[in-house]
Amino acid sequence: SLQWYQRRVRGGKKMSYGGQQRQPQNSRRRKHTILLVQITKSPSTRTYYDFETVTQAMSGVCQLYEDKLKKTNPGRMDLEYNVQNLFEYLDQLGDMGALVFEESKGGYVPYARDWIKQRVLKHLQEMAGQRR
Repeated sequence: SLQWYQRRVRGGKKMSYGGQQRQPQNSRRRKHTILLVQITKSPSTRTYYDFETVTQAMSGVCQLYEDKLKKTNPGRMDLEYNVQNLFEYLDQLGDMGALVFEESKGGYVPYARDWIKQRVLKHLQEMAGQRR
C-alpha cells in the first residue's frame, strides 16, 4: 500500500531517507539523469535538474514536493506526507519526464512520468528498508 511509505520534513532542513546517499560501486550503474519539469501548463515554467545518478534524481523528485510543502506551509516546523500525496503532486504538474544516459545506447533514453513514479516508489522502499 502507498500509505506505508511516509516521509517527514522538518523546518528548513532538507532531509532524505538513510542520511547520505549510497553511491553505486559499479560505475556502469552511474547513469547521468536529467529531470525535466513543467510546473504548470505554461511552457514558461519549464525547467530541468541535473543529477549524477537515477537515485539522486528520485531524491530530487521528493525534494521538489518537500520544497512546495515548505512554501505552502511556512509556519509549520514539521510536515508529513506519504507516497499518495507525492504522486498526486506529480500528477498535477504540467509535464514531467527524465532523460537517462545509457552507455550501451550511446545516448539518453527518455522516460515519462509513470516511470518516474515507479522509480520514486522503489527508491522510497529501499530507503525505508535501510532505516530498519
